[in-house]
Amino acid sequence: MNKINQHLFSLDLFRAIAGYGVAICHFYYYIYDQSNYQFYSLFFVEFFFVLSGFVLYPQLLKVYEKNKNLKIFFMRRWLRTIPLYILALFCYSILFSKFDWDTLKYLFFVQHLANNFLLDDYFSVAWSLSVEEIFYIIFPIFLILLKKRSFMEIILIFVAIIYLIKIFYISFGNIDNEFFRIGTFLRLDSIAFGLVIRRYYIKVNKVSLHILSAAIIIILFNFTKDLNLFSKYEIFFFILIVQIFSINLITIFVYLNKFVKKKYLQITFSLLSKQTYSVYLFHFFPIYFLKNSLIFSNNSYIFLIYLISLFLISTLSYYLFEKPILLKRPNY
Repeated sequence: MNKINQHLFSLDLFRAIAGYGVAICHFYYYIYDQSNYQFYSLFFVEFFFVLSGFVLYPQLLKVYEKNKNLKIFFMRRWLRTIPLYILALFCYSILFSKFDWDTLKYLFFVQHLANNFLLDDYFSVAWSLSVEEIFYIIFPIFLILLKKRSFMEIILIFVAIIYLIKIFYISFGNIDNEFFRIGTFLRLDSIAFGLVIRRYYIKVNKVSLHILSAAIIIILFNFTKDLNLFSKYEIFFFILIVQIFSINLITIFVYLNKFVKKKYLQITFSLLSKQTYSVYLFHFFPIYFLKNSLIFSNNSYIFLIYLISLFLISTLSYYLFEKPILLKRPNY
């Protein structure tokens, strides 16, 4: 099998780690008010972004090679992401009794196109979905407009433009640190980095990667855990370091795929991976219930209850809602 198109079960595990990682961090942040876990959750979201670009590479390459694949690309991505997103938005809107202009902003993925555009960010995890959806629209346009250039040249031009936008915001934009982290047009480069590593991961020297990984980990844990204390330039370099760290981790997990030969491991990793999207979108519901329930407020098994509820919700979501829709997606 062509290595570019090879399914990597180790990356299924990596995706599951990223999804459950965000959910676990938010559990400790909102249930036990441990603010450092909110900081840790940033890493797992970044893993998602870079991994998304990594797995999208073969599909976007098909779009680059044949324009007629563009419609198929949009159908496959939108059927994968939008139906469950709309369901989650509807559920959050009911939970918080919010059907207003903010709801429409979420619906069209524009809630973080500008600083303080939302009045009430009641569906906070949706910011990363906005980055993904806007990337799905903008990057294929680059592929079409710059068709005469190579695929890698287009990626590098795209990343360069995003970095120019970031530098402009650092120098002239009146924005807070949070927007620099979640502003939609400021985060598109993370997915593009995943495209780059998919192109070159086979050629990367594994020894140098491990050395780089150790150095990056030391740097990361020397950062303060309060992003509000960062300057805009520190935020800029911090995000870049996390992106490099994410690229490194993905490359290591690709290498580990050779050890995932047992069928039961492949089935388990695949199942956990399929749950990830719903885990990410819906994990605040059991948090909200557990935090506001007198029955579970002092229960020593509250974390186990949380994990079981996540597993059940996401499993039911995939097999009853997501899978029937995914089966209708067109093939390239």
